[in-house]
Amino acid sequence: MRQPKKSALTIIFFGAFLVGAGLAEFIRLDFRILIFALVVALVLSLLRKKLPPILFATCVLIGLVLGFVRFQFSMSEAPDALVHFNDRDQKIELVGTVAEEPDRRSDHAKYTIEVASVRDGEVTESASGRVLIKTDLLPEYFYGDELRLTGKLETPFETDEFSYRDYLDRFGIGSVLYRPTIEKISANNRNPILTWLFAFKKSFEDKINQIFPEPTASLEAGLLIGSRRGIPDAVLADFNAAGLTHIIAISGYNISLVIAFITALFGSFVPRKYQFPLAVVLVTAFTLLVGAGPAVVRAAIMGLLAFFALTSGRQYHVGLAFVLTAAAMVFWNPKILLHDVSFQLSFAAVAGLIFVGPILEKYFAKVPNKFAIRDSLLLTLSAQITAVPLIVFYFARFSLVAPLANLLVAPAIPLAMLTGFIAVGLGTIFLPAGMLVGFVAYGLLEYILFVARELAALPLASVEVGNFGIAALVIYYLALIGFLIWYFKKKK
Repeated sequence: MRQPKKSALTIIFFGAFLVGAGLAEFIRLDFRILIFALVVALVLSLLRKKLPPILFATCVLIGLVLGFVRFQFSMSEAPDALVHFNDRDQKIELVGTVAEEPDRRSDHAKYTIEVASVRDGEVTESASGRVLIKTDLLPEYFYGDELRLTGKLETPFETDEFSYRDYLDRFGIGSVLYRPTIEKISANNRNPILTWLFAFKKSFEDKINQIFPEPTASLEAGLLIGSRRGIPDAVLADFNAAGLTHIIAISGYNISLVIAFITALFGSFVPRKYQFPLAVVLVTAFTLLVGAGPAVVRAAIMGLLAFFALTSGRQYHVGLAFVLTAAAMVFWNPKILLHDVSFQLSFAAVAGLIFVGPILEKYFAKVPNKFAIRDSLLLTLSAQITAVPLIVFYFARFSLVAPLANLLVAPAIPLAMLTGFIAVGLGTIFLPAGMLVGFVAYGLLEYILFVARELAALPLASVEVGNFGIAALVIYYLALIGFLIWYFKKKK
């Protein structure tokens, strides 16, 4: 009997882990039963040489059990002590530090505060937990600032359509504080490396604002460093309707550029054995710089796995890298699997590129690839087949012009990023030189905005889709997975 490939067993194991972590939110099992099942699975794995079929069942069982166990451990962690102060009539006083990069928008700012102490009335006590505050843009506060806050803690809202509480819970935040009284106590109280990275990012964004007018400045900042500060609501609405929102979110394309930069710059004089550690340092720094969202973390891990295979002379299995990356991120934080839309959309889109793209490729063989037309259309449709159901489920809207919009802007995006980066670099040395190069980037950015605006204005550019619930979503993906299994088995 033919032995299964190790890569297939690994994919099955990590896939089962993801399923177990997802089911654990709906199914509660006694911890002792899980341990017993794990022991049974380990014993069965010893029979793998005599009973190969049971090896698959063993991988599935172990993966499911570990997924359940990891999720239950995440639920059993110490609860946030701050939630006990939520929804009270009286104000309380908190002292804590800004623990994440500030989220500054066009009309407000949000800060994640790591609380150290709470004063309730005349009693001051130490406390641990995180609170999200929403306040005015000015005065500005920065990562590492120690603040004294006075206000009323509230529980994040929940509606039938959306749970803000679950959304914040994945970040370890159980309380929100709106428009508190703020007093700055001190600065630079957190990680000095992150403090430097965020300061560098702000200076980089300030230089973009010197070179480009709005809204092209905000668009360039979104392309280069994933910042959406200052993007007008009307522009965001156009991008949503045209299906172009993803271009102002750092993704795998940006990570691939970082790795390509490392290869080009250091490949000639840095020994191969040092190239991967260097890539880990630079990609990690870039990931932290742009906010370490699920999409960029996913891209960073998969990109580094590919780079490791390249520099070590090993074969890169993209399917294995895909499921390993998802399992690693869910193991780190199980709550993102079902409560982080960006995590779901990122992996859904990449799944389309990996598994649907090869099927569609032969149907696009006769499409000309001048200006990357064929590649852009193929990648867009492949990603949409797997990601659009999630978009419809969460946002009840579907962009009919998204394939055309992506096809039109795809050639301009890398050029706008390259010329914009050069403009900022030159502008740091000599501002007029940066502004001169910036004219080229400005034209490309205006073109992207023009495409988004004109296509979004078309009748039925984006249509509302109702009655697409969880049942329809599950049926769609089960049917798609079943088709893919059938297709690849037939092809093999």
